[in-house]
Amino acid sequence: MPLIDQIQKDMVAAMKAREEQRLSTLRMVKTALKNREIEKMAPLDEKESQQVLSTLIKQRKDSIEQFTKADARRWPIRKPPKSS
Repeated sequence: MPLIDQIQKDMVAAMKAREEQRLSTLRMVKTALKNREIEKMAPLDEKESQQVLSTLIKQRKDSIEQFTKADARRWPIRKPPKSS
């Protein structure tokens, strides 16, 4: 099964389970894969999909590192909304 199809199924499951963080992450990954497909003008093979995922992981690790190096106490931490 192509990775993008698996992501779509996982998105549906996350929606049903009301897992907003997971859903947001899956949407980001799906968008990155679709953007790469559009750039290439052809479907991605498994190796190309893995490269896109590796790039996303590297970007997130770099962001975490930069955030940690900065004075993290200055930045507000995003808290989940309260249930009513």
